[in-house]
Amino acid sequence: MSDSTSGHDTPQAGRLLIGLYPARYRAAHGEDIQATFAEAVEGRPRHAVLRECRDLATHALRLRLRIGPTDAPGRLLAGAAPVALALAAGCALSYLLPQLHELVHRIRYPYPNLGLGYAVLNAVLAVASTMPWLLALAFAVSGRWQAARATGAAAVLLGAGALALLAPASYVRGEIAWMTLVGLLALLAPAGLVDVAQRGRWEMAALALAVALPMIAVGRYGAQYLPMPMEGLLPIWLSTVTAPVLAVRLSGGRSDRLRELGVGLGVLPWLMPIVIAALYGAVPLPTVLRYTGACLAPLGGAAAVAGAVQLARRARTADPSDPV
Repeated sequence: MSDSTSGHDTPQAGRLLIGLYPARYRAAHGEDIQATFAEAVEGRPRHAVLRECRDLATHALRLRLRIGPTDAPGRLLAGAAPVALALAAGCALSYLLPQLHELVHRIRYPYPNLGLGYAVLNAVLAVASTMPWLLALAFAVSGRWQAARATGAAAVLLGAGALALLAPASYVRGEIAWMTLVGLLALLAPAGLVDVAQRGRWEMAALALAVALPMIAVGRYGAQYLPMPMEGLLPIWLSTVTAPVLAVRLSGGRSDRLRELGVGLGVLPWLMPIVIAALYGAVPLPTVLRYTGACLAPLGGAAAVAGAVQLARRARTADPSDPV
């Protein structure tokens, strides 16, 4: 190792972070990584050094967890993350819009026994738990995925804090679990693989609206006709909304099937509440299995339709042309 690439010249933080790399990769590329890191941070201000440390740690952890852009899990995450973010934003919109009038009304005319402070606190918590998801979607739809996933992480923290203040503990566990899983999907997905081309951005916006607008309409006019509470039907509805996107992706001519299959994984965070309820003994296992099957049935149907389309396309291509 040359003097310029020695451990003496590499900042202590860099040497520690390089240790996060898998041993085989570190043995093959460790000197180059040290040299590049030392050159990148030399004479730079503290915030720039911290950014380089973050990038180095992120790259190392992606390789160690095998979620890089060339790894199968990374490609699945790249398909799931934008879908999960769009669904979360749709859920946030379906909650916030119907509440706005009541929140503003209660600020203007507080409950006599609770006062203005309680009304303002309710409004702040409702906005804090929903607006970051909408802002994250806005970043994603504008093609700024790095900003979108950072905002999604903030949405998890703000949403978890708001729920902890507003809701019973038994309800908080499941809600925090799905939010955390959505945030992790966004953070772990390889940014370079996430589809932020025009088609991908339109899909995210359409998914969010397809989730929110029917839920708002049903909640306002038809909640009494539902076979179960809205919270119970939510995962089934999210799966139903996602199914057409999955069918179109799988039946198309794109080459990365793992990323297309990842679209269906974007629904899985919303199964976490019932899974956690089962772990605490609140829901029996047969009920969990039936419910999970109902939630995944639309995605399975979409995959079957896409498979049939692919088979028909191959059969048509394989048929010889009729002689003239």
